[in-house]
This record gives sequence, C-alpha cells and structure tokens, in this order.
Amino acid sequence: MPPPRLYCSRIAEGNLRLSAEESHHAVSVLRVKPGDEVVVFDGAGRQADAVVQHADRNRLDVTVTRVTEHPFELAYKLTLAVAMPKAHRRGYLIEKCTELGVAAIQPIITERSVAGSKPGAVEKWSRRAIEAAKQSKRTWVPRIETPTLLAKSIECLGEFDAAALADASPHAVSFSDFLETLPQGGSIMLWIGPEGGWSDAERGLAAEAGLTTVRLSPTVLRTETAAAVACAAVAMSS
Repeated sequence: MPPPRLYCSRIAEGNLRLSAEESHHAVSVLRVKPGDEVVVFDGAGRQADAVVQHADRNRLDVTVTRVTEHPFELAYKLTLAVAMPKAHRRGYLIEKCTELGVAAIQPIITERSVAGSKPGAVEKWSRRAIEAAKQSKRTWVPRIETPTLLAKSIECLGEFDAAALADASPHAVSFSDFLETLPQGGSIMLWIGPEGGWSDAERGLAAEAGLTTVRLSPTVLRTETAAAVACAAVAMSS
C-alpha cells in the first residue's frame, strides 16, 4: 500500500509540523503513527518523502528525507471563471475539477447567479480542493479565488494566453477545436455561466472583450457538469 499523502503549505528538508486539522485527519482517519513513512506535498509542485516522529490528534511532526519538484500535471493551466451552482453542488464542482487537473477556480457573480456564498466559503472550498488533490495524487492544488463580478473577472483576461466563454450559441466553436489551436504549455481562462444562462448584456460584454465563444457539448449541461467537461477536455489533450 502506498504511503499516506499529507498536505503542508511549506516544505523543506528537516523537521515539519503539520497543521492541527491535517494532523487530526492523519491520525484519526488514516491511522498514521510514529515510524510510518508518509508523503507530504505543498500544492505548488513540491513533494517530499518523510517519516512520522510524533503523532496525536492535534500534532503531527515529520522528518523530511527527500524533496522533489514536479511540473504542473497537464499541458494547459486552466482557470475556470464559474458562476457557482446551488450550495449542495458546489463541493462536487470543486472536487471533480481538482481531480481532473484544474489550475484555479474563480467564482463569479452574474445576473442570473443563485444565492451568494456564506462567510468562510472560500476556506471550505480550498480544503475540499486539498482533499481531492490528496486522493487523486496531484502535487498541485488549485487556487480558489474570492467571488467577484463577471466584469471584474474579464479585466484579468490579459494575464492568460487564451480566453473563451462557454455558451450554447450555434455560432460557438467546439472547445476541443479551440484547444487544438493553442500551443501546449499555455494558460487558459474559461467562463462558465449559471444554469439560467448568460444575459444578452453579458454576452455583449464578452464579445467586446474579444472572448472566443466555445461549445462544451451538443446537450444542455448543469454548471458543475460543464466545469467538469471542460477540465476533462483539457486533461485528454495533455
């Protein structure tokens, strides 16, 4: 059985103490004990072999024996700017997109968005992403950004090599065809709207910004399904 994978935001050779939350999970759920070998990763490509020195529910100390650097897992770094679905489906979106290799998730607020996020939501989603990265053996954990207005998110498109708006428009190009036009190794930002769809004003805003309109499926998808489909397309092209 492979050694348990644990998260620590900072990794260096020598002694490390994991967070209380991670320590509790390691001891209570994974049954980690002194002398066990574990793998520790920082979510930014660094991973380390380590040996447990002390273990209780509030404290886990390890000694790092070897640190390695890992490139990003996919050929493209995909950031999803997504109008988050209803509360009970948001965790699913974070989890599955993390498993499929998303680089970052930017929740956006649109005209037809459902109710906003509660305080502490970003921290909760970030923890869900860490758990999904542990399960899927990723060394990179996606950034979960603070929710922002659609117009504000579009102001950031210059930071990316390519940008597109997912829409069911008959004039949209397929997302797979869009990916084929891009050199590997680049960054992509993809906007995915709410289940009620984009408003005409929002489509106009995207067109004015020069976003390519792409189609993810010939069928109508829920928001969290569309997000997973986009991530899967990028994973399959890697």
